[in-house]
Amino acid sequence: MAKVFKKSFTVGLGVIFFLAFYPVRIAQHFYEKVFQGMSKTSVGCIEVFAETFYTFEEALKVILPEAQDVKEETRALSEEQKKSISSKAGVEFNPEFDNEYRIYAGQANGQAAGYAFEDTVKGKWGPIHYMLAFDADGKIKDVIVLGLKERRGRPIKERKFLGQYIGKSISDPIKLNKDIKGIAGATISSRQMSSGIRKLVYVFNELYKK
Repeated sequence: MAKVFKKSFTVGLGVIFFLAFYPVRIAQHFYEKVFQGMSKTSVGCIEVFAETFYTFEEALKVILPEAQDVKEETRALSEEQKKSISSKAGVEFNPEFDNEYRIYAGQANGQAAGYAFEDTVKGKWGPIHYMLAFDADGKIKDVIVLGLKERRGRPIKERKFLGQYIGKSISDPIKLNKDIKGIAGATISSRQMSSGIRKLVYVFNELYKK
């Protein structure tokens, strides 16, 4: 009798667990199928999606629309130049992203049409890949986000936020809560973008204006 009771209890317990957790597994499977086209990384119970918005070719057409010819070059700063910029701009260079810079120099009718820098900064949930364009005088012409891996920082790719940087130069603070208004709920991403752009303003002046 005890053996029968024990067996019935075990079977009943298994049925309870099956009914409790199997629907959850079905829902999870359905979710993965629906969103399988998006790259995702699990952080605890939070899904963080990586998104790409522009290819290099598309980005250059957007950010240097007047350029008839674009030449790519790679430039690097010396340790002395990095120390000087860090002190003046109040930024830190990331050894992962700041060893060298890919720069696209545009020309139109034999004149400089702008310089586009490709750069990456660390957001809260992952890297933010963007492109920043300068005119020949070192003023920001435009900035676009190429791709990011953010949960709440997606609004940093919108024109409402990025438009704040246009026209800025080395004479501007380019700092959150000064001349740049951050995005509610994405303060870290907003600050990182501002620091990265401020850094590039000084890098441009170091490489081209001097």
